[in-house]
Amino acid sequence: PLYAVEQQHSQTEKNNSNCHIHCRPCNGDEKFVHPIDAAAELVLFLRSIAREWIADGPFDADFDITHSTLSTGMIEGGTAINIVPEHCSVTFEFRHLANVDPEAVVRRIRSFTEQELLPDMRSIAPEAGVAFEPLYEYPGLDIPPEHPAVTFVKGLVGRNDHSKVAYGTEAGLFQGRAGIASVVCGPGSIGEAHKPDEFVELEQVEACERMLRRLLDRLEADVPPAVQP
Repeated sequence: PLYAVEQQHSQTEKNNSNCHIHCRPCNGDEKFVHPIDAAAELVLFLRSIAREWIADGPFDADFDITHSTLSTGMIEGGTAINIVPEHCSVTFEFRHLANVDPEAVVRRIRSFTEQELLPDMRSIAPEAGVAFEPLYEYPGLDIPPEHPAVTFVKGLVGRNDHSKVAYGTEAGLFQGRAGIASVVCGPGSIGEAHKPDEFVELEQVEACERMLRRLLDRLEADVPPAVQP
């Protein structure tokens, strides 16, 4: 990809959480609640939300992935095949468009565990429980393509195109919480990132250097004569 292809003006918001399901361990000779079974039901429910977004949206055609996404990244539980584990944890993440309320998504997931999972679990083992642990979240970036900051960066890279991306950066924090207009622009491509043998082509680094030189030239040109070295 050319350097400017990775110039982006908007991105989705990202939320990551861990759900801990716990009960008492046993050897299978007694009536029990199986935390891994409960975790599997939760994973299927999470998948149903993801499929709902794929089918019904909302959608934003400017993104490479046009809908919100939700996926399970890790499941951990169990020590041996003949022991019912004491706990199981599920780590999941959702990335949503600006018109999706993240708090409503979290409430929906919590409601499923409280109304569907816990009653059956506690009818057998009253001490059973489910606890959610937010791991991290950061807001999406939403800056109009006609914003002066976007126009400025387009001038630096010598291109007039832009797009939206489904991956996350700190740009949304800078803009949303610090009030600093932000544009995501840098060498490489997300298509080569977060996988074995990820790389950035040298020509992309060279293009980045050219952009930075243009930026320095522009900043120097804007410095009043009285403060120039």
